Amino acid sequence: MRMLRYNVPMPMVVAVLAAAMAAALLLVIRVFSPEMFAIAFLLGIPVIVGILALVLWWLVDFIEVAPVSRDRLERFARRHDLEVTANNGAQVIRYLATTRRWRSAGLAVSLVLAVGWGVVGGTYRLDFLTLFAGWFVGALIAEARIDHLTYGRRRAASLVPRRPTAYLPSFFWSLVPIVGGLAALTAVACAVLSARGWPVAPGRAIGWGLAAAAVVVAVRRMQLHVLRRPQPVAAPDVLAADDAIRSRSLHVLAGGGATLIVFCASGLLATISAALGGNHDLDTLGQLVVFAMPLYGWSVAVRRWRIGPASRVGPAKDAPAGA
Repeated sequence: MRMLRYNVPMPMVVAVLAAAMAAALLLVIRVFSPEMFAIAFLLGIPVIVGILALVLWWLVDFIEVAPVSRDRLERFARRHDLEVTANNGAQVIRYLATTRRWRSAGLAVSLVLAVGWGVVGGTYRLDFLTLFAGWFVGALIAEARIDHLTYGRRRAASLVPRRPTAYLPSFFWSLVPIVGGLAALTAVACAVLSARGWPVAPGRAIGWGLAAAAVVVAVRRMQLHVLRRPQPVAAPDVLAADDAIRSRSLHVLAGGGATLIVFCASGLLATISAALGGNHDLDTLGQLVVFAMPLYGWSVAVRRWRIGPASRVGPAKDAPAGA
């Protein structure tokens, strides 16, 4: 019965249905009776609060109670050709549970902020950028909270050098600085247009530029933290799991960080477009980037990669070669 609860999460189903009904009702009122929309909007606030409460209740309960499924454990093992053993099984499960807990918590907080900001502004909407940013902040916190391997009585560490390319393709390691550079060029374009007298909104341009720079710094520092994390001498299967965890973390940070930076760059593009009086080409480019980048970031995060000696480091079996 306990597992059935997570296969069919009724609070989530009820929340989605209630949200759909509330949105449909507001749309009908807005079209056929605009003067009633303000009243309906105020009456709909308790409905939105109730929906949020149901979603958050289910999400928190799921984070704290739901076990890591066998399918998720097997997917992780397949992506790194990792043999899960009695020694490293708990280690991998703790990693998967920790990342799920903090990513979901970040998503929950961003959901509340997104809906609350929309209600204050007089609209019902979900901002995907806010939701993704919350999820990614949770992912960063999770990497800082992951349990490290402990040293034995005699403190000794592995002397094998850890290179980024042992854990992910070299292009993926450079992905965050590359898109950060593109965002910086877009910010420079905003500055040039402003210097030439175009009506560039300085607050928006500075805000998006600083946001992109902050993401680049935070992601790179976290990637270096994951890469340089001490690795004591341990059993081979335990070290293999530790390497797989590092690889998966670096993949997620590369894909998610690059996506968030591109979102900031798209905000800069929108600022340039507005200064130019609504440039259709820039608007189309921004929409394509916002649609395509999450898909690419997801493909980076879930890419298979085999960890092994220097002579065997490379794409996992059946995985596409190169970046």
